[in-house]
Amino acid sequence: MLEPLPETLQLGARVYQALLNSIVSGQIEPGSPLRPDAVARQLDVSTTPVREAMHRLENDGLATKLPYQGWFVRDFTEQQIRQLYECRSALECFSVRLACQRISDAEVAWLRAHHSTGEAALTAGDMDAYRLYNRDLHGAILKAAANPYLSSLMGQLRLQSEMLIARTIRITGRPVRAIEEHHSVIDLIEKRDAEGAQRLMEHHIMSALEDILRWGVKPETVA
Repeated sequence: MLEPLPETLQLGARVYQALLNSIVSGQIEPGSPLRPDAVARQLDVSTTPVREAMHRLENDGLATKLPYQGWFVRDFTEQQIRQLYECRSALECFSVRLACQRISDAEVAWLRAHHSTGEAALTAGDMDAYRLYNRDLHGAILKAAANPYLSSLMGQLRLQSEMLIARTIRITGRPVRAIEEHHSVIDLIEKRDAEGAQRLMEHHIMSALEDILRWGVKPETVA
């Protein structure tokens, strides 16, 4: 028989989700301290579930713990950003190639409708809604690839990627270029043009890398 879950575990999961949302959205900046007592006061909880959440964030690669200093939101060096985007590009290019072979007409229609949601968010200047649109669009292409092993590999990069994507969204002009590229990728997927879709996805990811290296990295974080 399983024992009921302690309330601290349930509360720890909720604290984790609150911190996770703030970190991946960029509301809490990379390098910011995560003081358990301050977080506990803001969320009106004890420090026990907060520390549990901190350990989960550390395991996810979103927070680091420094000796005698405490936890901090993960920051990335230029080399780490480049390495992550190289892996993401390889996986997303393979994802869009498989999607061209396996996607259904209904899934293509969903991509079209969802793209309109992104355009509306961008027109309204709602960058948080745009960030969620971007996440879900790439997620839908991955789902259409219908390869659970690929999904598992992408999952290992997902949260750290979202942290960096939140930075690229704040770069002037990047969201406009990105949404135009999304439109073209959807066109190529609908045509089942795997070669063209893969080339454009590689450009899409690697141009985002160049933007974040040029504009989105603080000088002190560059290796």
